[in-house]
Amino acid sequence: MTETTPDSAVPGAASDETVAAELAEAHEQKAVRLEKRQRLIDSGAGAYPVGVGVTTTIPALRQKYPALEADATTGDIVGIAGRVVHLRNTGKLCFASLQSGDGSRIQAMVSLAVVGDESLQAWKDLVDLGDHVSVTGQVIASRRGELSIMVTAWQIAAKALLPLPNLHSELSEESRVR
Repeated sequence: MTETTPDSAVPGAASDETVAAELAEAHEQKAVRLEKRQRLIDSGAGAYPVGVGVTTTIPALRQKYPALEADATTGDIVGIAGRVVHLRNTGKLCFASLQSGDGSRIQAMVSLAVVGDESLQAWKDLVDLGDHVSVTGQVIASRRGELSIMVTAWQIAAKALLPLPNLHSELSEESRVR
């Protein structure tokens, strides 16, 4: 006769309550993202436009500007697209890390003084982690020396309906078996 162990006794296994809470949170996040997608569609901007104004790539910019000094401006106006993997919305200046398919990243800075109140508010209301966005602006280095784009215009290239996976969570016993 074999003895079975409840899932809660298995190290790393999630309880039924934890799984249910995670599913409820995922459903709530999806509902919010679906509402944002509908707002994009209703505004005429579209949640999945056919084309965006890309003039170069993130890896090409990294190669072209390997070491700009802090607060440097280049005068180079570019259009890039990438996935939002980090987002920080503060008062009059918002920051986003955009990632290309090869994993290279660049910072996008969306400033009230450059894009205006309506565009900045739309950024704060509509952009989520996981979205693909297209930004146009000048290549600069931030005050901390981070290679950045000072955004003059932006648009959603593809609205993400589900949040990015949590890469740091432990796998449960059940998902390891599958």
